[in-house]
Amino acid sequence: MSSLIVIMMPGPDLVLITGLVLKGSLRVATAAALGMITAGAVQAGLGAAGLAALLAASPELFAAFRWAGALVLLGWAVLALRRFSRPAGSGGAAAGAVAAAGAVAQAGAAPAGAAAVTAAGPSERQAFVQGLLCTGSNPKVGIFLMAFLPQFVPAGMTPEAGVPLLAACYLALGLIWLLTWMRLVHRLARHLRSPRTLRIADGLTAVVFGVFALRLALGG
Repeated sequence: MSSLIVIMMPGPDLVLITGLVLKGSLRVATAAALGMITAGAVQAGLGAAGLAALLAASPELFAAFRWAGALVLLGWAVLALRRFSRPAGSGGAAAGAVAAAGAVAQAGAAPAGAAAVTAAGPSERQAFVQGLLCTGSNPKVGIFLMAFLPQFVPAGMTPEAGVPLLAACYLALGLIWLLTWMRLVHRLARHLRSPRTLRIADGLTAVVFGVFALRLALGG
């Protein structure tokens, strides 16, 4: 239960996934989700190998990782803020195209211009990298997993065997939650793909990523 609460807490990952579903497609958002889980797996592996303990024991190294991650999140915040600050008319055509593509997708058809509309957003490879950076930019993920999971290792199982198994279960639950959230947003997307809603989403993205960048930089 505690793992589900932690997994379902809103943060940059959920904001990024929501934006990709609204502006792209389920396939693009799924690629980002896989990137996030991959980053989590890498951090868990590095944590098990001792990097999490090294970061915890070396404030200077941990601070360098924190600042690098904060810069990545801040960069996304600035990009989202620039989209939010554009005049309403400048994004109307693009938002209308996205809305039309969403309506067609709901109907199950694929028009000849769909590729052009999709091209306006990130590709699946780019979305995967975005997800990878979004989760991987926070060094606290590995430290959290190494501090949180060992207390749940079953009796009779060594930590060396139990922690990787629990990490795999934790990441699987995380992927299930992201896929569930994506489906929910996708079902509501035809009501949300308006220029005003997309602009609000950009503003919310800028605020969330900016706040998390500040928290990460300050070590909060």
